[in-house]
Amino acid sequence: MKDAFYEALKDTRGRLFAEIQKEYASRYHFHRAFEMAYIFEGDARYEIEDRLFSASADQIIFAHCYYRHRSLDILPHRKYVIAVPEKLSRDVYELFSSFTLPHLLPDKEFNRTLLPYFKALCACDDETPPIVIQGYVNLIFGLLVSHYKSIIVSPKSKNVTVIANILNYIDKHLGEPLNLTDISGYFGYNPSYFSRMFNRCVGISLNQYINFARLDRYEILERQSGEKSVTDRILEAGFSSLATFYRAKKERGEIR
Repeated sequence: MKDAFYEALKDTRGRLFAEIQKEYASRYHFHRAFEMAYIFEGDARYEIEDRLFSASADQIIFAHCYYRHRSLDILPHRKYVIAVPEKLSRDVYELFSSFTLPHLLPDKEFNRTLLPYFKALCACDDETPPIVIQGYVNLIFGLLVSHYKSIIVSPKSKNVTVIANILNYIDKHLGEPLNLTDISGYFGYNPSYFSRMFNRCVGISLNQYINFARLDRYEILERQSGEKSVTDRILEAGFSSLATFYRAKKERGEIR
């Protein structure tokens, strides 16, 4: 069974990932975001959980959260790729806890009815209201679920399970003090080994991941807690100071 790394970009950038991509070969990876690739020109090949899939124009490749996947080769093609983070798909996470969509969604005639929504998401920018993005996401998932037969979610591989458990633990304790010693001890690892493993698998440091996750939590609190001050929301999100909050935003490229 192939090893895979956790692609933090799809989960820690704090927003929908949506772009037009050309052919390229990616590393075997996984993330908590649901990922879809709508092929609109040429043919593409993917590997998902050690199975090979080929998709032509107007077919969709779907990777469930935590599923290991990669784009295999450089066959000429173009595609709309969206990766939907958990905060934009909480209803989907609940729906897909035991079931998921097939990896290859082959009905071209039906898929073409979704093409305008994929185009719209890839045209969104930082000025697009979140409710607009959420609306397109819900439309795509709702229509796919109503059209395609669901399949049972397959078990996670060992390394994916370990990282998933660590990330879930961090998410549940964001409002509390979190440090390398305590987290590594909870999972039974030596701190030095845990730090190297986390950096290797996740691609960013433990502190960076914690702070990026707290930024996501802050954005949720910002929408839910209109009467609280900015400082109160920052502290409730788990940041120890305003300086740490703004440093995290700078590291994630939100401010300069």
